[in-house]
Amino acid sequence: MIFHFKFLKLFSLVGLSFCIFFTFLIAWRGFSNGSSKDHRSKHEKTFSRDTTEPERVVLQKTFLVAAIMSSPKDVETRNLIRNTWLKLGRKIPSTVIYFFPVGTNSLGDEDKAELFKENETYRDIAFLPNLEDSYENLAQKTLHTFEYAVKKYDFDFILKTDADSFVRIKGLLGALREVQHPMLYWGFLDGRAKPRRKGKWSEPEWMLCDRYLPYQLGGGYVLSHTLAKFISTNSQLLRTYKNEDVSVGAWLAGLKVRYVHDPRFDTEWTSRGCNNEYLVTHKKSPGEMLAMFDSLKSHGVLCPKQYQTRPSYVYNWAVPPSECCTRINGSRIP
Repeated sequence: MIFHFKFLKLFSLVGLSFCIFFTFLIAWRGFSNGSSKDHRSKHEKTFSRDTTEPERVVLQKTFLVAAIMSSPKDVETRNLIRNTWLKLGRKIPSTVIYFFPVGTNSLGDEDKAELFKENETYRDIAFLPNLEDSYENLAQKTLHTFEYAVKKYDFDFILKTDADSFVRIKGLLGALREVQHPMLYWGFLDGRAKPRRKGKWSEPEWMLCDRYLPYQLGGGYVLSHTLAKFISTNSQLLRTYKNEDVSVGAWLAGLKVRYVHDPRFDTEWTSRGCNNEYLVTHKKSPGEMLAMFDSLKSHGVLCPKQYQTRPSYVYNWAVPPSECCTRINGSRIP
């Protein structure tokens, strides 16, 4: 009887020990699994955050971006511009930023090396790797330029101008602040030009009507960020024509554009002369650009001497575009 009692006592102690042991083991495994699960959830949350939230790119803010068209090998002209009218706006990067877009597709290694070397010095060349830079691709170059500007800068307006244009940058900025509009398309407007069917400027793709839609002439014009972004966003859908300025006019024709015709844009295929009111003047030789820079720097006026070689016009919005633009001899229109 005593032996039986001791055996039961021993058996109870052993059973109790096993119960305590397994209870502890179960509790420990649960704690371990819970810790592992929490850790894994935290890791998964972190991984999800890193991969689903795109890195925010802060674009450089400026009021005006100036895109100056030049060919890849045109380093002398770029230097001329850097040392003339760009000098007058270089001290205000928060207001004006400029760049020279250059297509590098099909360029040889030596030409690319020269461009890279030039850019190391000036940091103002925009490389467009998917563009073959040629006269026939000017409309495509304009498309790529707007795409580059929209991705690179937070701007209000963009000036597209040619390498043989002189820009009176401070005057342009002052005038732009007066006409600024979220849908602005500002320059020297033409609505009566007929497409050519033969020769260098022939437009075999133009089938919209017997005249070009109104467009700002290509020596220099200004677009709002909204319009530049529209072109950039829809670049794959837009038809390009031989003339880049005609192309831009066609791309914007269906929008609620704020057209501003300004005779102070001397941006036709040939210059109308020199007038101190000009904001942009096209088809200028290196000598003329140096003379205008010296005149502005020394006397505060654009022209060493004012003169007119052909009359200008004020756009008439009360008549059809084909009748818009009557030049008036002897007028004081710039």
